[in-house]
Amino acid sequence: MRKISASIVLFLLLSPLRAGAQNGLVPCGTAGNPCTLCHLFELFSNIVTFVLVTVVPPIATLFLVWAGILFYTAGGDSGKITAARNVITSVIIGIVIIYGAHFFVSMILNALGVVDVQWPDINLNC
Repeated sequence: MRKISASIVLFLLLSPLRAGAQNGLVPCGTAGNPCTLCHLFELFSNIVTFVLVTVVPPIATLFLVWAGILFYTAGGDSGKITAARNVITSVIIGIVIIYGAHFFVSMILNALGVVDVQWPDINLNC
C-alpha cells in the first residue's frame, strides 16, 4: 500500500496541473528578463500554492475513502475499526497542520507587510 501511495504522491507532484504550467514556475531567465531574488520568492509561492490546492485535497480524499472502505469491510473487527479511525484522525490532523501552518505564516507575513494573501494566492510586494 505504501508503494501505491508513494506512486500517487509522486505523480501528483510531477504533473503540471497548477503552479503556472503555461508560463513556467518563474517568469524569468530569458535574455531580456534576468532572475532576481523576488523571482525566488515567486517560485516558492507557486510551489506552495500547487501543493495546497492540487496535491493535498486529492491525497486527503483518497485516504478518507480508504478509511471508509476499512470501516465498511471491518465486519465488527475492533482492530480494523481502530485502524480506520486512526487513518481518519491522521488525515484530519495532517490537514489541520498543513493549512494551519499556511494560515499562521501568511498571517505573520501579512502583518509585516511582506505579502498580501488572497487564498490560495500569495501576492508578493516586490
